Amino acid sequence: MRPPAHEPRVAAGRPLRPFALGALAMGSLLSGPLAGAAPAQSDGPAPGDAAPSEDAGPANEGAVPKDPKQQDPDPQAAEQPPEDPRPLIVDIRVQGLQFRRPEVVARRLGLVVGGRLPYPAQATQLQRQLFDDFRILVEREGYSFEEVEGGVVVHLSVVELPYDLDPKFVGNTRFKVEQLREWAELGDRVQVYTDEVEAIADRIQRAYRRQGYHFVEVFPRIGGSGVQGREIVFEIREGPKVYVKSVKITGNDNFESEGFLFWSRTLRKAASVKSKGRGFFAWWGHRYDEEVVEADRIGLQQAYRDRGYLDVVVAANVSFSRDRSGATLEFVVDEGPLYRVRRVDVQAFETERDPVTRERIERPVDLVIPRDEIDPLLALDPGGPFEAIRVQADQRRLLDLYGERGHIESARFEEDLDNAGWRWLGQDVVFDVESKTVDVVYKIQQGRPFTLRFLEVEGNLDTKDHVIRSKIGQLPGALIDGERMRADRARIERTGYFSDGFSRGVHPPPQFTFRTVPGVPDLVDAVMRVEEGRTINANLSGGVASDQGLVGIVSLQIGNFDARRLPRSIWSTPGEVYRKEAFTGNGETFGVDVSPGSEVNYSRIFYQHPDVLARYFDPIGLISEFQLRDRIFRSHDEARTFARLAVTRAFGQGDLSMSIGARWQSLDHSDFSDGALPQTLVNSRGRREYVGLTGSLSYNRLDSARLPRSGYAVRWTNTLYGEAFGSDENLWKSEFTFDRYFHFSEDTFSAAPGVYVGLGAGLAVPIDGEPGSVNYGERFFAGGARVGRGFRFRGIGPYQGEFPIGGETFLRSTFEYRVPLYTQSVPGTSRRRELFRGSLFLDTVTLDPNAYELDLDQTRVSAGIALGLIDPIPVTFSFGWPLREGNGDERQVFNFSLSLR
Repeated sequence: MRPPAHEPRVAAGRPLRPFALGALAMGSLLSGPLAGAAPAQSDGPAPGDAAPSEDAGPANEGAVPKDPKQQDPDPQAAEQPPEDPRPLIVDIRVQGLQFRRPEVVARRLGLVVGGRLPYPAQATQLQRQLFDDFRILVEREGYSFEEVEGGVVVHLSVVELPYDLDPKFVGNTRFKVEQLREWAELGDRVQVYTDEVEAIADRIQRAYRRQGYHFVEVFPRIGGSGVQGREIVFEIREGPKVYVKSVKITGNDNFESEGFLFWSRTLRKAASVKSKGRGFFAWWGHRYDEEVVEADRIGLQQAYRDRGYLDVVVAANVSFSRDRSGATLEFVVDEGPLYRVRRVDVQAFETERDPVTRERIERPVDLVIPRDEIDPLLALDPGGPFEAIRVQADQRRLLDLYGERGHIESARFEEDLDNAGWRWLGQDVVFDVESKTVDVVYKIQQGRPFTLRFLEVEGNLDTKDHVIRSKIGQLPGALIDGERMRADRARIERTGYFSDGFSRGVHPPPQFTFRTVPGVPDLVDAVMRVEEGRTINANLSGGVASDQGLVGIVSLQIGNFDARRLPRSIWSTPGEVYRKEAFTGNGETFGVDVSPGSEVNYSRIFYQHPDVLARYFDPIGLISEFQLRDRIFRSHDEARTFARLAVTRAFGQGDLSMSIGARWQSLDHSDFSDGALPQTLVNSRGRREYVGLTGSLSYNRLDSARLPRSGYAVRWTNTLYGEAFGSDENLWKSEFTFDRYFHFSEDTFSAAPGVYVGLGAGLAVPIDGEPGSVNYGERFFAGGARVGRGFRFRGIGPYQGEFPIGGETFLRSTFEYRVPLYTQSVPGTSRRRELFRGSLFLDTVTLDPNAYELDLDQTRVSAGIALGLIDPIPVTFSFGWPLREGNGDERQVFNFSLSLR
């Protein structure tokens, strides 16, 4: 059988021997006039050129046929080029080939009958290429020449490594051959050369061990009956899969845990120990991987060294069960002494590059900020432990200190400037082994202060410039403020216009860079680079919610809306909106929600313009909203129609804002059930009109509007309904909310554990009415999937008869510890996006039926766990258990809900 016509594509194998390969012989032949001469153009093919047909064929030892393309020189030529002193090749004889044709090998070596010999350097390189491509090795003394009349005869003696077109795998019962080929890095290859078998066997063995088969053995067998003279078989003895039964750390006497319960930072967490034993979801234990064990050992050592135990030594002891299916791990820690800081110094340097080596040369200079301003900020204190986290904190604090005075970090400049920007040069640490102390010198490059000349925006193909500029507080003509510009960047990112949503694709975050101004050393231009993201969120879904019954969701939210950017026609509207050719780019917000259901029918349309007067700074905006909600309760039906129109005013870049406007709502209570109904509900029978004024004050520093992970938001809303405005009743309603998020990662956009704290309070005051007389539909209720989990929807008292009466005074709190349960890596980054989340929660609720009264003895407390699916459909499953309840309260352990946002 003939070998394949294509050239084999092979992985790098083990080197066999140095490639002298006849260079000495060629050198002696070409000595004399050719010594040190530049290579002349050869009559033969260029090094590495393939022959017209390089198909492998039967062995054909002997002479190589003359190239028919080779022509004799024209004696009548007017001008003759300089004579090439290299001898002509008269004949080529190849010995030792088994599978390839001689002319193929000769051409690969740049040898053609009628052509000239290649130079020694060329010959060596071509022989290397011949081995890489065909696994054909020219023997050490196998390249020689015989001088004959008219030129030379080239004699080649080669060794051709055999290969197998179809290597076999035997003994693999746990994994398929396709998986083994992937582990072996064979891919689509069909050839396996004999010199590769050891490396392939090692790759397969290491892959097996990563799967827990620690005792696996892979034996490559090379036989003699294959198509090309060899048959390669990989014999696999898998052995048992090894599970870790327990992991123990001993000797860690001085590593103090921080925090408490789930939030404690233990040695395992600090070292990111991945080795785990038996657990609730792993009854047999986790698989044993010696590479993971070694990484854990190194991680434990590093965790101690980061705490100042610089002489620590950690050993990993492993013992296996009799049947070798179980492993017990013990990490033995020899802590050693704690090193403390004796002295901390800060030194400034200017750098320049060596003209030859291009390495940076440091030259000390004076500090431009006095030490009495620097020293109080340093976290690394003399007498304290030498901790890495304090060094990292000092690096950030020094950068912030200089950044407030106009110094820009070097990495933010688009060009490479030697001394213009601030740079952390590291730290010099001198150890005193006797006293167990260290002297630390922080080394910085100070740069110089800069003033902003211009601010440019790049990358906003759809979003108008002023939408971005209105979020930036750094003004031209002012000294650069690093802290302010970080806040500006976060504010732009918080809009969501320049991201693909909380769980979508990769997107570079908005970022500032700087350009120096030629000829003006103290001015820079700032460039805010953005990349347009997904601002249209459409949702078509449905399901069953414990608080709402059967529900469908049709939602369209456009976050970067432009009401004046109209489509070309009504028929092209969907496509143009999707391609951001219409209704996009002015920072407005438009949303439509329709949610029909068995118990709740809800619809809403919303529009907000943040800057109707084009002020850009301290903008004045407009909000309009209209809602319809029909709800079936156990006691009655409630129909609510709501509308508002408000004017907004943002201060500065919009973190602080206020609004004031008109509010109208219609409440209709009907279809009352039989039984003992609360008097407040009976008194609310029929239709009531509420007309009045509404106003709010809010401050928002959340990192994201869709899926906040860090930051906080405060909001206070007041509504006054009065007969003077046409209202049927006089009512004042005030609500306050506070939300705080803590993210346990420096990268707030990467999945990591976190804490959420929520506080809320409400007050509904009847004006010129009896306490407790507020309309049933305007009272506060609790219980269900959102507030008061562990209780039924509106299942928290006080009760009157069979149904709750709600409260005119309301107080709540929520505490959650959140952990990503399932994440996906974001391609091209080190981030991971969160798709499924688990949390532990503690809810408290207090309702008082009268305004301005709050009986804390009536506080309800519940705790439990929640599981949240974030993408593609937002669903939350809660399991709560009341820890404190009152008379008449209705329990409900399981609650789940679908959320529009």
